[in-house]
Amino acid sequence: MSKDSNKLITLTRKEVLDLLSETKDLRERDIRKANLIKIDFSNCDLSGANLSYSNLKDCSFRNSNLSGASLWNANLEGADFTNANLEDADMDYAKLRGAILFKANIRRASLPTELIPREDILASVDTGCRVGSRNN
Repeated sequence: MSKDSNKLITLTRKEVLDLLSETKDLRERDIRKANLIKIDFSNCDLSGANLSYSNLKDCSFRNSNLSGASLWNANLEGADFTNANLEDADMDYAKLRGAILFKANIRRASLPTELIPREDILASVDTGCRVGSRNN
């Protein structure tokens, strides 16, 4: 087995929690299709991580680096991305309703504008309101 073959193994919720107890460095990890509801990823380096199809509802990503991460089709409802770096992240088809993106860097991020109006996402970045609640 080559050292790169570890990148092909998808981590479970327990493995993610065990890793988080030891390190905040989850760069390039494969965490696809995992049920990670309410996990605190604050101050983590998740750059280049694959979190596509994962359930990340109500997770905290405050001050985290998710640059280049794949959040494709992930459930991000209620997640907190305050001050997170989402530059170049793939968020297509992600469920963002109720998420907070206050002061997040979304430069060149692929946003789920077919599901949520871009104005709602930008309002959350600017004011800290929850995505989809600016008119409520």
